[in-house]
Order: sequence, then structure tokens, then C-alpha cells
Amino acid sequence: MRLPLVALALLIVLAGCAKPPPSAYVAGASLPGGHAGGLPLGDNTANEACTLLRSGGDGSVYCGTWQQPSARVSPAGAASPTALPALAAGGSWRSALESRYRCQPPQATTILDGSPAELLQCTQRVGGWPHVAVVASIGGQGWFGDGVLPALPVMERAMGVMAGRISPAAASAAVTSGADQLLASRLAAQAFSSGDVGQYDQLMTVAAEANAAENFAGAEAAYRAALALQRKALGPHNPDTALTIMNLALQVSDQGHYAEADLLFAQAAALAPRASDPTTIARLNHYEALHALNQGQFSIALQRLRLAAKDYTQLLPAGVLEARPAPDAAGSVFAGPGANLGQLLPNRDLLTSITTRNSLLGLIEVRRYESIVLRRLGQDQEALTALRAAQTLATANGVTQPVLMARLARTSAADLSAAGLHGPAASTFGAAAADFARAIPDSRPVAETELLRAGQLVAAGQPDAALGLCHRAIGLLRALKLGTSATLIDPCLDAYAAGAHGPKAQDLLAEMFAASQLAQGTVTSTEIAQATARLAANAHNPKVGAAIRARQDAAQALGRLYRERDRMQQITGEAAAQAALESRIAQARTALANADAALQAAAPNYGQLVQQVASAKQVFAALQPGEAFVDTELGPSHGWSFLLRDGTIHVARIPGGEPRMAGLVQHIRASIEGAGALPPPFDVADAHALYQDVFGGFGKAFAGTRRLVVAPSGPLLSLPFALLLTAPGKPGDLGAAPWLIREMTVAHVPAAANFVSLRRVAGTSRATRPWFGFGDFQPVTLAQAQASFGARCGDSAQLFAGLPLLPYATRELTAARELLGASSSDELLGPAFTAAAVEKLPLSRYRILHFATHALLPTDLACQNEPAIVTSAPAGARSAAGALLTASAVMGLHLDANAVILSACNTGGPSGGQAGEALSGLARAFFYAGARALVVTHWSVNDQTAAYLVADTLARYAAKPSAGLGGALRAAELAMIDGAGKALPAELSHPFFWAPFALIGDGGGERMGTTASASPARHRAPL
Repeated sequence: MRLPLVALALLIVLAGCAKPPPSAYVAGASLPGGHAGGLPLGDNTANEACTLLRSGGDGSVYCGTWQQPSARVSPAGAASPTALPALAAGGSWRSALESRYRCQPPQATTILDGSPAELLQCTQRVGGWPHVAVVASIGGQGWFGDGVLPALPVMERAMGVMAGRISPAAASAAVTSGADQLLASRLAAQAFSSGDVGQYDQLMTVAAEANAAENFAGAEAAYRAALALQRKALGPHNPDTALTIMNLALQVSDQGHYAEADLLFAQAAALAPRASDPTTIARLNHYEALHALNQGQFSIALQRLRLAAKDYTQLLPAGVLEARPAPDAAGSVFAGPGANLGQLLPNRDLLTSITTRNSLLGLIEVRRYESIVLRRLGQDQEALTALRAAQTLATANGVTQPVLMARLARTSAADLSAAGLHGPAASTFGAAAADFARAIPDSRPVAETELLRAGQLVAAGQPDAALGLCHRAIGLLRALKLGTSATLIDPCLDAYAAGAHGPKAQDLLAEMFAASQLAQGTVTSTEIAQATARLAANAHNPKVGAAIRARQDAAQALGRLYRERDRMQQITGEAAAQAALESRIAQARTALANADAALQAAAPNYGQLVQQVASAKQVFAALQPGEAFVDTELGPSHGWSFLLRDGTIHVARIPGGEPRMAGLVQHIRASIEGAGALPPPFDVADAHALYQDVFGGFGKAFAGTRRLVVAPSGPLLSLPFALLLTAPGKPGDLGAAPWLIREMTVAHVPAAANFVSLRRVAGTSRATRPWFGFGDFQPVTLAQAQASFGARCGDSAQLFAGLPLLPYATRELTAARELLGASSSDELLGPAFTAAAVEKLPLSRYRILHFATHALLPTDLACQNEPAIVTSAPAGARSAAGALLTASAVMGLHLDANAVILSACNTGGPSGGQAGEALSGLARAFFYAGARALVVTHWSVNDQTAAYLVADTLARYAAKPSAGLGGALRAAELAMIDGAGKALPAELSHPFFWAPFALIGDGGGERMGTTASASPARHRAPL
């Protein structure tokens, strides 16, 4: 049983009592928001107005807009000056102070008009903000005070008023003291206000709540803002920023950006040993374990979890570790509501010590995750032991927070499921879902736990009972615009299929189709959804389209700056550069805020335009006569194919699921990508088996399809479906093989919603010119390549400098230009074809863009960290940097293209040995920039045959645009197959030569044919 894999920063959410609310300090007084009835104390050192609110013998000082006290003052009883060192060094006041702050030894000083005092310079354990504490003797009466650093002067005045030394009328007058002078340099160096601290606390709370709801992007944004506040006040390398950095790293990891998370964790690791919070090292190991778990590195995760457990344990009193549940808690994970607080918290340290609370919560979570990892490693008994240890720690120490209760219950239910106890597991998942609903209602954890419960009911043979849970959970995920894993969604798909009979069958299949899309979300499909929303708006109102693009560009720019800052934090001695970068980040934040406001005004329904799920009704409306749409969903044991055609939904089970599909794709690709001059024998058996698995279950419903649009998933994304065999074939007679493309035109889309949105915007370009071509690159020299890649990347430099000229690419461009009626000036060739020149062109004027050159993916060039199109280097360039048009640069282009021809290498993406994106970052970038369709290749192809096939495709497209680009590509491929062994060399019937090209986007002809065309991608090699 697989649980949702979520790495959550639980501690801040559950340790919300780390700072009591104002009511804990001020009983019966008016709370902040004007501080009605308070006594003005003047300004603190940050120029914030401060007010004293009294309650009994105690006083709280509020400054600025902060909703918590900036300082607290309380009487200490009779105390002579000689008693002050002892009061400052020990006792209950100092213990309470140390629970929240790390303080240096007290220093003798004076306050007010010379009253003796002891001053303690402290640092907040959680957040690292400077704090100050004072013990004073005023007229023989002792006083305690502590507050944020800028509040020291007003805290002294509050003491003076409460001791009767200062009259209320004179309270706001400035008072110079020895304590002020002692801290003068620190006060000057720390330019922060009470409002900064309050805003930091608020951001950390918002971030933790977003994290708990599994809104990782929202949590990332809040943690970044909190970190910016800290760095502004404390400095860029302050060790107390480590906790915020590691929380940020975890959100980045949770979104799958592992390399970026590695950089952030490295920063946190460098700072953590010097942090004020004793739990910092434990949390670092804890969060790095979750980072490893996100990546499926179970052994590393277990090692890190055990280090974290050891660190947390060392911070906990023996009474907490040795506590056992009370008799009335037996058989229950947690004590019920209304229990006596003293019974629930047998160790008083839990009431007073932030370190103890956070360490206990951390240890409970670490033990729970140990259970999850051990179960993944097949160590079921050890997993159960770890879970029981977590439950015992919680029950014995009265930890009753609903979020933690929900997580423990969910993990317990997973153990019951693994043991085959589906009924009890369903019940326990239900309890967990109820706890999540109380703590974080209408959130992803609620929905996913309901899906887990539904899965147990299906496993117990109760699919009908699961349908209500599936409906509710899927509806919530759709409302949140969130996806989930195939493992969680599959039992619901099974339940829908089992119940799809009778008059309501099509309704259930429509819901099943929509549900399946929640397990198919990819970066590509999301970016296409955003881009097509912009293009659709632009077709009606260019100003709205411009507002959407401006907002998207602002978000991309800010993200790039954040990543640049993450990298720069690894470099010391770059203070000026870091300051300049922070200024750029601030400007980028402002630009994004302005762009958000402009977009809200121009297109208030933009969020509704970005579809994640397409309904069956929407797909039917987009389909043309004779056209079928097939969507696939792959789970760990089986999958489902959906055929939508002529107003009817058909479903078929895919045997073996993702593991079987990955194996078939690997075998087929291996029979195409050989190391020799000619490809190896083609695997006709697996090409037919894959066709049978995906389409065979539809029977006669699939017959007669003339055009197919397919949305593959997982490993199927990296295979052009044109090469599938509809019947058994003979390896020695590929020319006569029953290829799928013989029966129909094939187009691909990443997701159903992309099909609907791309079909909506197909052929809507406002561009007035037909075509622009790029090619005839000039290779860089080895010296230029070495200057770009450095001594450590010699292999990459040699490969880059060794890329051969492409004589047939130039012929391809000439043919395309003539066929499509473009001008001879609509080309950028030879030395003029540089990355900078491409970026300067007004490309939105052209309906078709055609790149005939090399392209490089990170899999090709180890030292190139993003995909790029190869251009010529600028004249006289020392390095080869200007000879790479990167994916980031492509995203900055402004296109209005019906199609883009990427006639370069392997632009569709890597081999199908792994599930993932079929489209590389390069193809995604072109969609983002404004392309409506692409034709890409899935492997390196021959220069001469690629040029021949592209030219033939465009010739057929120009002659019959009503057939669309997909129809033209199909006709050109069939002509090559049928001509092999006749007018063409016999080996060209092998799919290596004719099948790498895949149309990504609209598969129709009529609208596409009005203005546009597109073409393939390849890495060229001599014939």
C-alpha cells in the first residue's frame, strides 16, 4: 500500500504555542489595533510608536502594528542591587527566558537615572531575532523585563512608570541610560522593527499552514519572503536563517525541483552548527531525509531519519522519553478532549520549553517516517515497531493536535492495509480523513486520505461503497486544481468501471475520464494550459493577452533571480554582488505585484481559463468527423485507455500498467537506436503487443478512425505512436508491415485539457508573414568551447566543437521557403545565425518558425544544464556561449506561431526507459513562448533523410492544407515506407528513418490549414 509521499515541515504548525498570543500577557486589556486605553511611551529605536498596557502588576509594551508584545515587564519582589546578578543568572524568570532565547552572561549597567541593572543580550531560538532582557533594582524593588532589541528604551520607560519613578505624563520623554549605551552599536547595526518580527512570524505561520495543506508553491513563496526579512535584518549569512532555508528547501523538493533543493540544503548545512535553536541540526537531518524520500532514496532517507532521531532524543528529558500512556488512554492513539492538562502533559518541560516541545514533535514525526520508509524497504515488523514508538510518544505526552493525529492514523491504516486487513484499514483512513478535515478542511490531505479509504473498500470487494468517497475526493481535488498519484486514483477508476452499466454508464465513464486526468499532470501540460489561455485571450483582445504574458514573464524572472541567489549564497566575499542581486529581486517582486494587479483588472477570470481537467463533453465538442481521442492512465499494476469518439466513451484495461509499458517502450527503442551505421532489427512483436495493450480492448469501436489524437502517459510519452503495429509483422519485410499510420493520421498531446485548448487556438495567429527559417550554423572552435565549459568539462567541449556541418539542412530551409511563399530575406543563416540575433527578431510576425540545426539536451552534453538550440557564435567571440539558444532564452521570445519546426536532435525528450515528460524543456519553452503546435523527434536521425522527409511534408502541406500538418506528415512518411526498396534505399522502411517525427498539438486540418505548418527535430548524422 503506497501512501501519498509528502514531506511536511510539521514543527511550526504544531508548535504554535512557541509565542503566546497577546491575551496570554494582557488579561482584560484592550488588544492591539489602536491599543485603546494604553499609555503612550514614545518611539522605539525603529521609530515605531509604543504603548504600555497594564494588567495587574504586569505590563506589556506594544509597538507599531505588531499584534504581540514587543516587550514585557513584571515585578520581581524586593531586590537590592547586590541581588541582581543572582536574579539574572537563575531562577524561574531566567529559565522561562532560556526556553525561548539563547542569552549571553549578564552585564552590569544602569537604566533610567542610574538605577542598577543587569543586561542580557539574547537571540530568539526560533527565527534568530536579537532580543534583550533586563533585571533592575528601582528603589529597592526588583523588576524583570525582556523584549525585541529596538524596544529597549521603551521597556525602560515602562519599568520607570510601573515603579513610580517616571510620571505617566513624562513617559514618552527620551531617557538615556547605561543600557542604551552598552547596546548602542548593536542597536545601530540591527535595522529592524517590531513590525519586521511580526511580519516574519506571520509569514512563517502562513507558510507552515500552506505546507500542511500541501500547497507547496504557496509555502515556498511565504518562506522566501520570511527569509528575505531575516536576511535584511540579520545579514545574508546569519546562522539563524538556517531553519527558514531548510523549510524553503523542503517546499522546493516537494515540487520536484531536487537540484535547487540541494543548493538550499547545502546553505542550511553550512549555517546550522552555529544556530541558536538547539533543534536545528536535528531538523536538518529530518528534512534532508524527507528530501531523499521524495526522490525514492529510501536507504539514505532511513539513515538521515535515524540521525535526526538521535539528535532529537538528546534534547529531550528522560521523563518525556520514558513516559507511558495513562490507563484510560489504552487502546486509543490519543487521549480524548477534556482531559486534565496536568495528566496530558506529565512532564512540565512540555509546558515551558520550546526546545522540548519541538524535539518531541520532531521525534514523533521521525519515528512515523521511519515506519513509512521501513515498509517501503520490506521490513514490515520494524516498520510496525517504529510506528508504535511514535504513537507511544504522542499518547504518553498528551500530544493531541489533529494534524499529527491524522498522520499517525493514516500511517497506521497503511500498515493494516499491508497486512491485508482492508476493513479496519478503511475505518482508520476514515478517522484520519476526519481529523484532517477538522485541522485543514478542504485540503489535499483530506482528499487523498479519502482516496486511500476508497482504495481499501475496493480491495475489500465493495466498489459501490467507494464511489461516494471517490466523487467527493475528486471533486475537491478539481476545485483545488491539484493532481494526485496514479496509485491513489486507480482504485476509484476500477470502481467507476465496475459500476458503468445501465442507463447511467456514460455518466460514470465521464467522471472516470475526468478523474484519470488528475494522475497525469506534468510540467508540460501545465505550461501549455497557461500558454493557450493567453493565446485564446489574445485572439479576442491583444491587450488581455499582453497582460497575461507580462504576468507570466514576471513570475519567470523572479524565479530565475531566486535560483541565482540560491547559487550565489554558496560564494563568500561577494557582498556587493549579493546586495545588487537583492535589489533586483526587490524590483522583480514589485514587477510581479504590478503584473498581478494588471492581470486581475484585464482578465479577472484568468484562473478559470487555465484548465487542468477537460470534460468528455469538451473533448467531444473539439473532435472532428472521423477523429478519435485516446487518453491513457498507467498505474503500478494496470492502467486504463479511454476512447472518445462519436459522442461515446469506451474504456479498456491496460494489463501490467506502467512497469509493462516501460518494458515494451524500452525494447522498441532499443531496436531503433543502435550504435552501428544501420539500426538493429526492429522489434515487431513488442510494437504489436503495445498496440494491443493500449487499443486492442476497444474492438470495433476503434475501427474506421481516420485521425487519432492520443494523450500518452508515463513511458508512452517517449514513443511516436505511428510505429505501432495493428497486426503481427515480419522483421524482414517492414515495408509491408501493418503500421498504425497506414490507417490514420496520428497527433500527440500531453493531456486532454491541452487538446481542447490547443484545438481552440489552432490557426488563430495574427501574424501576417508565412515563414522564417534558421540554419547553416557554423561550428565553434575547440578553444571557444573550452572557454565556455572549462577544464573540468573537456568531453563536453570536444563534443560541442565537433558537431558536423549540416549541408542538407540548408537545402531543407530553401525548399520550405519556396514551398510556403516566403521571402529570401526571411532567413537567418550562417555566421548571422547567432542566439542574440534570434532574440532580437520580431518573431511574432511569422506564422511558422523553422529551425534546421543541431540541438543539445543535458543528456547529450553533461556540462550544459538546460536544453539549447545550436547556433553560430558571434564574430570574434572568445567563448561559445553565444552559440547556444537556451530554453530560458526561448521562453523570453514573443511568438504568435501556428507551428514551430524544430528540425534538430531529439527535441521530444529522452529515451522511454523512465516515465516522465515526453517533451524536453526546449519544446516546452516554445509552447510557453507562443507556439500552437510542434513537430519533434524522439531520437537522433539522419541528416539527409530528415531533410527529405521535412521537405516532402511541407510540399504536401502546401498542396493540400485542408489535410493539416499531421496529414501531410503521414503522407510523407507513408511515401518513404512505400518507396523503400524501389525509388529509395530499402533500409528506409525501418522506423529509425521515417518514424522519429511526432506532431505535438492540433491534429486537425481545416483550421490548421488556413495559415500554418510545423516540422520535426533531429540530431543530424551523415547517411
